[in-house]
Amino acid sequence: MQTPRLRLGFTLLELLVVITIIGLLASVGLASYSRAQARARDARRQSDLTTVRNSLEIYYAENNSYVSTSDIWRDASEALSVLDPIYIRGLPDDPGGSGSVPYRYTSVSNGQGYCLAANLETADTTQSSCTVTLETGYDYGLGNP
Repeated sequence: MQTPRLRLGFTLLELLVVITIIGLLASVGLASYSRAQARARDARRQSDLTTVRNSLEIYYAENNSYVSTSDIWRDASEALSVLDPIYIRGLPDDPGGSGSVPYRYTSVSNGQGYCLAANLETADTTQSSCTVTLETGYDYGLGNP
């Protein structure tokens, strides 16, 4: 009479099923993490523009005019370099890293208004408080008036 064999371990099929389930869960988690990172970068962009706006308002209070670009869109870091370090401690850069779209700035009505623009990663529609049309590729604007 034969004694029954005691089998220890898992079959190949059981291991494949477990690995497949772990892979699916990991891919869903990674996609959620990527979306959360994009939303965090967008929040940082909005916060950066608010900080620059506050600096521009202080500049206006002292100079009775905003930084002028003759109504031409320019990179904010170049156009607003006069704000650093008196009105702001370092102009912010887009948090997207290399290949990201830089913040843009234009003066309006001969320095009596302005518009700051950024490109949000998760925006479905354009959000702007600017009186001018945003440049192509930008979907978030903060301005006065």
